[in-house]
Amino acid sequence: MRSIILGRSGLTVSAVGLGGIQFSKIPQARVARVIAEALERGITFFETAYGYFDSEQKLGLALRGRRQGLILASKSSARDGRTFTRHLEQGLRRLRTDVIDIYQLHGVDSPEALQRALRPGGAVAAARRAIRRGKVRSLGLTTHSLEMALRAVRTGLFETVQYPISLINTEVPRSGLLGEARNRRVGLIAMKPLGGGRLGQARLALSYIYRFRGVVPVVGVETPRQVRQLAGIAERPTKLAPAHFERIRRIRRTVGRTFCRACRYCEPCPVGISIFRVLYFPVYVMQMGPGHVLRDGLPDWLVKAEQCVQCRQCEARCPFHLKIVEGMKSSLRLARRLSRGRGSRRSAAVRP
Repeated sequence: MRSIILGRSGLTVSAVGLGGIQFSKIPQARVARVIAEALERGITFFETAYGYFDSEQKLGLALRGRRQGLILASKSSARDGRTFTRHLEQGLRRLRTDVIDIYQLHGVDSPEALQRALRPGGAVAAARRAIRRGKVRSLGLTTHSLEMALRAVRTGLFETVQYPISLINTEVPRSGLLGEARNRRVGLIAMKPLGGGRLGQARLALSYIYRFRGVVPVVGVETPRQVRQLAGIAERPTKLAPAHFERIRRIRRTVGRTFCRACRYCEPCPVGISIFRVLYFPVYVMQMGPGHVLRDGLPDWLVKAEQCVQCRQCEARCPFHLKIVEGMKSSLRLARRLSRGRGSRRSAAVRP
């Protein structure tokens, strides 16, 4: 397996990492088989989160006795230091380790969220304390906002930044993010390289990302077969030819019309709808399964979408000209179908 150094963190990881969000919806025995296959194939980078239900516990059990030589990453959405530390300590116990290699601020999608984390007694101060105590090796940040990814790189506070990078996200190469991260020696982790499961064509999607030096994609998997496929692509990515770029352009013309990049430029909504979360509902179902997403019934933030007045201010602000109102209606239809028990139990069959 090829390896990549994550910027100035100095951490060497396999050219592809496994994301842990899907572990929450598959049994422990299968997680163990997935991890065993990954280790056999030379995958050394595993990424999860405090908020991914029981993902940390399942990953910790599967890696028991095999921690050496691996890079573990997790994250907390807490902005205050006390809660951040509690999440970290619980993560250490769940993952059965004394140190987490990369601990990240999770979902920092606005300047206000970053500012809260930077306050005295905030999450950043708690992370620095954890690094001094040897419980964390590197501090990272994850975001769905390109503006915040650039800001995080420029602060000099974070050794890794995780952001959605895929063949659909045409703004990434133009934004300067790749060059800034390289110049400042910040490791870039590609979140949702397969578009949260919406792109398919894993070889084309990952080979596109491997054109960007130093970027490590993290992919959620559910089966050993998927691990073998990922490892094969990471070891021998396709050198893209003009025909491949034509396929990419076709995908962008079709999927790109409905593909939410989670930039949140559509918000705020005048009636308080969390537009991004509603549009992303099908992705949550594919990643975590309807059992987790709907375990307490329809979430309040999803039901709120029924109050849409179709003012279309969100569509006017969307830089990608998405049909947001129709997208929210589609999410609501899917949620109602699943809640009635008529939706498929197999996340692979779920379609927005």
